[in-house]
Amino acid sequence: MTKNIAVIADSSFAISKEDQQKYNIYIIPTPIIFNEKIKYDSDWSSPAKFYKEMNSAKNLPTTSMASPADVIRAFDQAKADGYQQAILMTLASGISGFYNLAVNMANDYEGLDILVWDSKYTLMVSGVQALLAAELSAQGLTRDQIIEKVRQLRDRTHVFIVVDDISHLKRTGRLAGGTALVAGLLNIKPILTFNDESKIVAIGKERQMKRAWAWLLKQFSTDLAAFDRPVRVQFADANNRELTEKWQADLHSKYPNILTDFIRIGPLIGVHTGEKAVGFVYMPDWKDIARN
Repeated sequence: MTKNIAVIADSSFAISKEDQQKYNIYIIPTPIIFNEKIKYDSDWSSPAKFYKEMNSAKNLPTTSMASPADVIRAFDQAKADGYQQAILMTLASGISGFYNLAVNMANDYEGLDILVWDSKYTLMVSGVQALLAAELSAQGLTRDQIIEKVRQLRDRTHVFIVVDDISHLKRTGRLAGGTALVAGLLNIKPILTFNDESKIVAIGKERQMKRAWAWLLKQFSTDLAAFDRPVRVQFADANNRELTEKWQADLHSKYPNILTDFIRIGPLIGVHTGEKAVGFVYMPDWKDIARN
């Protein structure tokens, strides 16, 4: 029997091994260049160990795009497993050239009809798009139907990042705009987001995380009224779980019925955010979209 639609994602989506197996999602590894060696997220047993190494490194790490060989390997595996169509989901095209590489490779590949999807984000913010696509594929929806529902999720997603140290994003070239907003200021907490071109831009600044959280909570309150589905919130942190747990508790005290998840900012994205960064994300609940 011909299988429905294969879902392929890059490793920046941070999908757990359990969910990869449960939803049969193919993962393309994205490398980290650390001390002139190629490494991957899995080379560190915990984010804390990675940040400890990064904070003491003479040559700070960076990232590179997935190798064409690893991309072809994922395509070949999906085809061998009996799929004729696939959706390849990539991290935000505004912060990586992988989307353009993927489009070119998908167009040249034979034997598997591949559509490349720009998730416009990263981490499990993008990962839930892959989970939704895989769940809908299992339900037997067409690729066009899957993409329409994933688009509903992606286009209603709000992402905010508060970094403890802006220097890493500037060093790796991932801060696209608003540098004047944060340049030359000490002891501030820049509030960042993804713009319409999926580039990271600064939209605010506060001198304390407490004030940054107040800013985020006010924005959430404003946006909440526009949702017509249950809302799911993700708290992300780069080895700063104590703070995100405080934020979660405060959110639940004000909105007790809101669904919340914790996601970690591991080595692959932590290279760019630095340690102690935190994220606040809200979107329609992907499981509700899958049911309806």
